[in-house]
Amino acid sequence: MQIGIKRVEQQGKNYTIDYTLEQPLPFDLHDIVMVQAGDYVVGSVRALDEEQITLHINEEQLEWGEQTVIQLAFSPTVSIEGSAAIIEKLGYFPDFEQAIITNYDIGKERVELTIQLPAPNEQQEVKLTFLEAFDVEFSPPDARLNVIAEMDFRYEVTDLVVDIEAAQGLSGSFFCGKIQAELIKG
Repeated sequence: MQIGIKRVEQQGKNYTIDYTLEQPLPFDLHDIVMVQAGDYVVGSVRALDEEQITLHINEEQLEWGEQTVIQLAFSPTVSIEGSAAIIEKLGYFPDFEQAIITNYDIGKERVELTIQLPAPNEQQEVKLTFLEAFDVEFSPPDARLNVIAEMDFRYEVTDLVVDIEAAQGLSGSFFCGKIQAELIKG
């Protein structure tokens, strides 16, 4: 969906975009969207009304023109069982960037990751369970530390696709039918 941009205000990694469109954007809070800002970047919807959207984007230098393309990539509130409890506790659903995988169990049809969140929530751990997993491919883990650079969720037909890019250690990708999330520490 193409939107006109009146103004972009940046505060850290939060971008508030005053936009023009004939109708309000069809997103919900905490949805993950893809936005064209020079290159395509991924952002999480933090606030939204008929004229303005605030996105949390893990990029600090973006190029904004007079228009941009924005589209839904993933909705954690719709597709991750337990996400509402995490959002209630943290105020958002984490993107897991720079989070540490503290435990993992990678099976044939089930992948389970325990992830320690980065500062300022480093006392919090989230357990993600991916059910009905298939085409599971992971690199060997690091015996000392497994740090996530980026974790992407997206839809592909009727399945969910998960890509984990490592800053250090364990990385992988797979398809699954269902995701469960639970805040287990903190």
